[in-house]
Amino acid sequence: MDEKVTLEIRTRMDQLCSGYPASRDLTELKEELVADLTEAVSEKINQGMAVDAAIDAAMAQLGDIDSLLKEATGTTNAQSETTHEANHESRNADQSREADDDGVFADHNGDDVRIGGRNGLHIHGDQITWHGKKIIDHDRVHLGNLVQVDGDHVRVADGLVDVDGDNVRIAGQKIVSTGNHRHETSWDQTAKQTFRTYVESLKLVNTRHFPVTDLQQLVINYPDAAIKLGPSAQDQIVVNEYMSRDNPRYYLQADRSADRLTLHQGDRPRLWPLHIRAEIFLPASLTGKVQLDAGNGSLEISDLNQAATVEAHATNGSVKLFNNQLAGVQVQATNGSVRVDQITAATVQVSSQNGSVGVRHGQGQLTVTSHNGSLRIADFQGDGQVTSHNGSVQVDGLTGQLTGSTDNGSLTVRQLRGGGTFHAHHGSLTVDVAQLTGDLAADGAGNVDLTIAPDQAYRFDLKTRHGHVALPQVVHLNLNDDQHKIGTVGDAAQHQVTVVTTNGNVHLK
Repeated sequence: MDEKVTLEIRTRMDQLCSGYPASRDLTELKEELVADLTEAVSEKINQGMAVDAAIDAAMAQLGDIDSLLKEATGTTNAQSETTHEANHESRNADQSREADDDGVFADHNGDDVRIGGRNGLHIHGDQITWHGKKIIDHDRVHLGNLVQVDGDHVRVADGLVDVDGDNVRIAGQKIVSTGNHRHETSWDQTAKQTFRTYVESLKLVNTRHFPVTDLQQLVINYPDAAIKLGPSAQDQIVVNEYMSRDNPRYYLQADRSADRLTLHQGDRPRLWPLHIRAEIFLPASLTGKVQLDAGNGSLEISDLNQAATVEAHATNGSVKLFNNQLAGVQVQATNGSVRVDQITAATVQVSSQNGSVGVRHGQGQLTVTSHNGSLRIADFQGDGQVTSHNGSVQVDGLTGQLTGSTDNGSLTVRQLRGGGTFHAHHGSLTVDVAQLTGDLAADGAGNVDLTIAPDQAYRFDLKTRHGHVALPQVVHLNLNDDQHKIGTVGDAAQHQVTVVTTNGNVHLK
């Protein structure tokens, strides 16, 4: 890059920052923006744009950076506006102004108008400031929480209506236009497939190798990237980074300290979105703990077979695990679904704060939770605990002791080989037992349907406060009230079945 171009960029940045107090944070921010601008200008020049036009276009991409500058300097709106106004008045002291008796000031060019003094209405070119706050800045409009416009992105009534280009959301639901009709959908499948294809087609820009000798902890932190974790054909960790822009500033940074290796995403530009996909391959010889934070991006973990514990978290994005054999697995998604298929580990812990969770074909000690979302478990061997606050719970084909609970939703268990404890605070409860190998207790507020294979022997105590109790034909009764029945099924019963419900019927088949 020509030194004169770089100097011009720095001069313009100095002018933008002149109204803010000097600080180390401001200097670091300015240097980062200069680097981004330099890259943007270089790219535009390579595309055939003239130097001056390239600089102007890159500077235009900055938009209103007041929020960044205020954050870096800790400057309030009033302070920054006062400083900018003072500097502006100083720079234009030699320009003649006209004033009328109503307190209206305007320069001869007509692009700087002030009404009502310093804290009144100030019009300067395409910017309008009212009481020290910018309400219009070029193509941006900010009227508090009522209306916010940023180019093609419009928010009305604090996000009740959110229009971002062709994407429209009302009360959080996406509206897709099809001809003269509209329909709502939770996910635009076409956009999803397009983005996936785009991410998969990113260019490989960086490959790194890391030895695993004496390594006991691997920490991976990518705040904004799609991440895939898989097996390495070499006896070392291999990382491939794919990016929409190639700049060494964006490459991963690594830190090795004793038995700990930390890999974290490199710098991110402030002027444009940067799409990143990272492939991280782990050798079978790696043991200890792998701690992974996907931040905002999808996460996939597949085909690992090693004596290591994997702890993974995705803030905003889906998580998928399949065909893994590990010492332990702990997976958490804050906003996104989690899917686990073919997993073997001593402990399997899966949770989502806002999203559904599915686990099938697994073995180990299972713990699955979701605060807002449904749970689906299928073909699992090992004791399990499944809990949902708002959402249905369904378990098909678990072998072991199972604890299942939902506060708001139905609870359904089929083909259980074991025993357990079940609770449905608001919703129906259905349990189908193929083989009873432990005690079983169920309670709720609605109907309880309990089916136990006819060749099983057990004791039962069934009670409802508002409803009735129905039994199979062949039983031995010790208590036979309409709402409370105690007895046995079969001979030499070893296990106890207890059911209590408040408002509903109990049906034992």
